[in-house]
Amino acid sequence: TLRTGSINRGSRKLTHKLRVTVTDVTKVVNGVTTVAVLDQDIDSGQVGEASLDYLAQDKYGNVWYLGSYTEIYEGGQFVNAVDAWLTPKQGSKPGVWMMADPQEGMKYVEAHNSRETIRAEVTKVDERKCVPFKCFKALQVLEDGHEFKYFGPGVGHIATEPNYSGGEQEKEELVNVVKLTPKGLAEFSAEALKLDKHARKESKVFANSDAAKRS
Repeated sequence: TLRTGSINRGSRKLTHKLRVTVTDVTKVVNGVTTVAVLDQDIDSGQVGEASLDYLAQDKYGNVWYLGSYTEIYEGGQFVNAVDAWLTPKQGSKPGVWMMADPQEGMKYVEAHNSRETIRAEVTKVDERKCVPFKCFKALQVLEDGHEFKYFGPGVGHIATEPNYSGGEQEKEELVNVVKLTPKGLAEFSAEALKLDKHARKESKVFANSDAAKRS
């Protein structure tokens, strides 16, 4: 999927793109086989930030969040790793990425690690939400009380809106969804493998973890 993002800073509106790819890369985390989702934040045509989220679905359909790794780049060059956690290292626990049957009022923890605990609440289940790609009957989730995220059936994350006034006012909207060709998938999966390998070099919590591989 491809989302456009904008952030207001003073009188300026800065834009960027967010590309999310569900790869065919898997990694065993705490005995659970997870799928690596590659997020790339693109600014002025270059990837400025890349991350991997490690997700797994249980037999009831709930999607669990078992780890994440994020790197920052400048001019295409690695700067540093800004976020790394992996169940059960340093007290990290799996969170719920998406409920199988979300109902209004449900509250849950998305992630719990040494740096933060992310809480979420289902606020609406059939909210009509239009983005440049199309209109959806969307699920609305309030994350940590300050940000609304919208999810469309069969597509996933379609929009982000702030739950506050003033400040930087960061927003995102889905603009395109593409089913990759085998060649295209192989290219993005190669990026995910490269990022996971670098995580095991740069991060202590990833250092002795199982290497990711293509399924």
